[in-house]
Amino acid sequence: MLPPSNDPINTPRRATHTQALGLHQQLNDRQGQAATWDSLGYAHHHLGHHTQAVTCYQHALDLYRDLGYRQGEADTLTRLGDTHHAAGNPDAARDAWQQALTILDQLDHPDAEHLRTKLHNLGRR
Repeated sequence: MLPPSNDPINTPRRATHTQALGLHQQLNDRQGQAATWDSLGYAHHHLGHHTQAVTCYQHALDLYRDLGYRQGEADTLTRLGDTHHAAGNPDAARDAWQQALTILDQLDHPDAEHLRTKLHNLGRR
């Protein structure tokens, strides 16, 4: 399911993502679907369309969680937190970043320190 046809992402990019999602669905490639949703969320975030970005990231999260792909889940949660932060919702940003940090700590991933810094800086505002 793609965002509505009045989606503010330009038509060629939208067509590419539509094709990618369709192919991943035909192939039953759920990780590819998740990555495509995550990419759409990233594009929406950087265009300032935070509501659409959150929706796309939620689709990606659902797929990554179903797959048990913790790294993808943590990456998407980090970007979801960034979107909430940019939209002026620090509580939602904190929640997403904390969830990502928990996963990254479990994976002993070096990006955990970067999230600790984000959370610390968020607490100082």
